[in-house]
Amino acid sequence: MFTTNLYFLTPKELLYTYWGYDSFLFPQNDIIESILQGKDTLAILPTGGGKSLCYQIPALVLDGLTLVISPLIALMKDQTTVLQKKGISAAFISNELTENELYGILERAREKKIKLLYVSPERVQSKQFIQQIKDIQLQLIAVDEAHCVSEWGHDFRPAYHQIASIRNHFPKATLLALTATATNEIQKEIIERLALQEPAVFKTSLRRSNLAYQVHSSVDKKADLVYFLKKHPGSSIVFVRSRKQTFELARFLSAQGFDADYFHAKLSKEEKEQKQLDWTESPSRIMVSTNAFGMGIDKPNVRTVFHLSLPSGIEAYYQEVGRAGRDGNAAHGIYLYHEDDCSLQEDLFKAHLPTKKEFLKITQALFSFLQVGEGEWDERVYNVDLALFSEKFDLKPRMVVNYLDFLAAQQMIYKSNYSQNSSVKIRSTPSGVVQIEEPIVDYLQRHYPGIYTDYTPISESQIAYDLRLSITDIRSKLIHYAKNGVLAYTDRYSIRFSFLKPRNTAEYSNRLWNVFEKIQQTHWKRLQAMVYFAQQTSACRERLILAYFNEKSENDCGQCDLCLKKKEKSIETNADLLTFIKGSPKTLEQILSNFITLPKEKIMYELQFLIDELEIEPVGVHTFKRIEK
Repeated sequence: MFTTNLYFLTPKELLYTYWGYDSFLFPQNDIIESILQGKDTLAILPTGGGKSLCYQIPALVLDGLTLVISPLIALMKDQTTVLQKKGISAAFISNELTENELYGILERAREKKIKLLYVSPERVQSKQFIQQIKDIQLQLIAVDEAHCVSEWGHDFRPAYHQIASIRNHFPKATLLALTATATNEIQKEIIERLALQEPAVFKTSLRRSNLAYQVHSSVDKKADLVYFLKKHPGSSIVFVRSRKQTFELARFLSAQGFDADYFHAKLSKEEKEQKQLDWTESPSRIMVSTNAFGMGIDKPNVRTVFHLSLPSGIEAYYQEVGRAGRDGNAAHGIYLYHEDDCSLQEDLFKAHLPTKKEFLKITQALFSFLQVGEGEWDERVYNVDLALFSEKFDLKPRMVVNYLDFLAAQQMIYKSNYSQNSSVKIRSTPSGVVQIEEPIVDYLQRHYPGIYTDYTPISESQIAYDLRLSITDIRSKLIHYAKNGVLAYTDRYSIRFSFLKPRNTAEYSNRLWNVFEKIQQTHWKRLQAMVYFAQQTSACRERLILAYFNEKSENDCGQCDLCLKKKEKSIETNADLLTFIKGSPKTLEQILSNFITLPKEKIMYELQFLIDELEIEPVGVHTFKRIEK
């Protein structure tokens, strides 16, 4: 519990007392002083730059409550736990709390027994929540991941547009906005949307001197991933495109002897929390994930972040790679690039993007499906089965999802959530099912209690991972046994939402379509910037990233793949290679492992040179032997 006699310590004394640091990172102290002087403040600091301290220290100095608005429940939980362990009273509010738990937290805040309260931006929209906190002395509002306010950005969250309204109820509260990435345009939008009043702006270099950005050409990404994991041992994140790839690649890495796990957005809350905890506490675990993982997680000793497909843009790439090396030690962001990556990502972008004709077709189909007439509006909550809806009107499901996400962003609908409701109920008696010699049926009986009496939620990806099968195999088998009457299986993807405005067809065909088209053009430009970053072979990677965020850099980083090629000297590897290969043939894997400290491209070049000079010859697949003379 927080000790009241420490209220009168200076920010620097609080830093040492609670965090054990002797001094602030630049410009933390200046940001804190700005807040304590009551100035609205915008802080743009790189990942690992200590943004959280910029509001946690003032929270201890100020007499009232600090409200932290965060888009991530995982971050709320993580920071609350860390603060509580330090003896600082902090709490978070989420939908997981009971009414009694919520009441208890708010009551402690009124009594000034809580210094920091974490909430989501959607919570701030609630009139009920505002009513509940109106008699609390709120002195500081900290808005984390403030770039989410920009509808032109890569991480837009509609609820961020409503945050400024909280100041109508707390006009004396200071507002602090924090982000790691913001171009000049997004910086202006943050100030305008959050209604910052003559803010003090602090923006430091996004340069990460300990982090090397590298793009390596790869025709066998699995083999190259193994190579680089061995070359850079330690905790890693591997970003892939799909949920299916997460567990298949994690299974492959486990078979190669790595401590690997997988993560994606459709795991249960309990699974996510356990996997996240196991990864955070391990010094060497590798997490294979979609981009649903890692944001806001404070794990300092991540050594490598891999991308196996083209990221959606420079902003997303910088934030994801930035999760490596937060302890200040050497770290790498490695993108394993294949020449087909860019065209594949471009094709996917276009395939999921409706034309104006398709946009209006989805609009007409949606209102027809829900039987909503022109000018009509009610507050009912609709539950739409996306597969059924898309099939009925001959639409692409992913295109419909993009359309609905856009409507939510434009506050035309309030979207509760998407849900993939996979569930199973075994119809046969236990004794009858025992006769079926099928691993998946045995697995269901052992891992899902109550499956004989009720429809039980299941995780196909977890089953596939445990049984070493593909998710397609699992679904095919479940469908097979469902058709044979052994079990009932549902796999439906649905969305719950309500309309916020009456139907106005003219608004959809004019204003909304024009906004949609401009936003997609912005996303396309963002993708093209990433394509150029991946394909170009002359400019320093870090300088390109800094330039994207309007930061000039006079010097190359000296450690990206292109800088290393420029300064690479002609090292004497020929004799070493010949000595190593002498005696018995050596596989490429053996050679790369023996010379793991050298760039892979250099070894491949030297091998080809020795072949051309008739010093060695290939025998078999990726195996070489010395030619005796």
